[in-house]
Amino acid sequence: MEVGKVYKTSPSILDNILKESVSAQKKWRRLRVKERALILKEVRKQLVKKSDELISLISEETGKPFWDSFIEVMTAAEHLKYMCSHAPLVLSQEKRSPGIFIHKKTYIRYFPHGTAGIISPWNYPLILTASPVVEALLSGNTVVLKPSELTPLTGNKIRQIFIEGGVPKDVFQVVHGFGDTGAALVDSPMTDIICFTGSVKVGRIIAESCGKLLKPSILELGGCDPMIVLEDADLARSVSAAVWGGFSNCGQTCISVEKIYVMDSIADLFIERLKKQVLSLTQSDNPERADIGGMINQNQKQAVKSFLNETRGEGITFHLDDKKIIEDSSCFLPPTIIEIDSSSSLSTQSEIFGPVIIITRVQSEKEAIDKANDTEFGLSASVFSKNRRKARRVAGQIRAGSVCINDINSNYICASLPFGGVGVSGIGRVHGPEGLKAFSQVQAVCEDRLGLKKELWWFPIADVTKKWFKRFFKFWYG
Repeated sequence: MEVGKVYKTSPSILDNILKESVSAQKKWRRLRVKERALILKEVRKQLVKKSDELISLISEETGKPFWDSFIEVMTAAEHLKYMCSHAPLVLSQEKRSPGIFIHKKTYIRYFPHGTAGIISPWNYPLILTASPVVEALLSGNTVVLKPSELTPLTGNKIRQIFIEGGVPKDVFQVVHGFGDTGAALVDSPMTDIICFTGSVKVGRIIAESCGKLLKPSILELGGCDPMIVLEDADLARSVSAAVWGGFSNCGQTCISVEKIYVMDSIADLFIERLKKQVLSLTQSDNPERADIGGMINQNQKQAVKSFLNETRGEGITFHLDDKKIIEDSSCFLPPTIIEIDSSSSLSTQSEIFGPVIIITRVQSEKEAIDKANDTEFGLSASVFSKNRRKARRVAGQIRAGSVCINDINSNYICASLPFGGVGVSGIGRVHGPEGLKAFSQVQAVCEDRLGLKKELWWFPIADVTKKWFKRFFKFWYG
């Protein structure tokens, strides 16, 4: 079904758009942060006003249920609300200690990079676009966005909402295309910072290109997120969290639960309850009634299908596995639960990005932590236990950019919390004060307050001054 049509941005048009963006940034940066925030508050109102249109469009382009699309819209509104309220303070001038220079005034101030090139993905085409766009604009940058070629209409709709909210047309622009368009955005001398959300493979290429140009980049490159269920966990809550975390958006989420490490003593009961709850879910192409939709396209389904076909072997148990749906011509993939034991050689290092959860029984907290950390990824994780002190202790030993305790994925909706990973999950942070500062440069200022003819250590330096400094050095630091 055709939802709409866009045209690939030609190199010459892209060049003109970038020139317009560079020119517009000179005026946009002169606005006070508070003035930019007032404009984006109007954008939030437009977002709410157009929310039904946006929800329908997201579901049409991605195949996700309306509920998933609504959560995207709500998260974007929450992000706008938080950032507009806090940006004026976060980006305000900060006083710093002058140390021994008590006659100096020292402070830092923030200023924009210039033009931000933002390359966003298809799995959450609104929030994974809107959040960096908001942070870039509030920080005084102009934005040139390249949305995924699979969700270009959502990208256009986002820009329309921002323009109707009062953002000048040249300040936020959209270009369309494939990998070559994104590469042109990265390589252009007219972009000053790049924010990319996508695969590790493409992220490495962008990091290399930006490195050669000494251009800063923010990279969110996915995850293979672990969930640890300790023996005293609330089973009802942990099972519900696993179902939501593993199968919402058909598992096409960078912070999706992909691996569960559950204590052996409760594993049978946990798996039984998990299967029962998963079987109660509705998967269909009716966005109003479905709990789970389909994969974005046949290519993505084929990638997960190949993983499932390669997975069957010794030490592997499929607890839920509907081969009929897996093999049909639709984009549907049913929720699949796999259990592996110590005899299995299955690698759990790769990101599946589909409705698949892999369960492993563990005998101790240490084993759970070791297995959770046995990955190159480090985006997010979760720990479930009724003993909060124990849960915090375990969470503190997990190598990840964020950890939820007795919760799942709520950290992303909390706009005050920074979001990003370690290892191959990426570089840099969006959201929170850290996100605003990531799109800003820092200028350190040291200002003299006395107006003396010269400082004591400037030429010429008298012998008595040298002696005094040596005595002061021993007294002050000794």
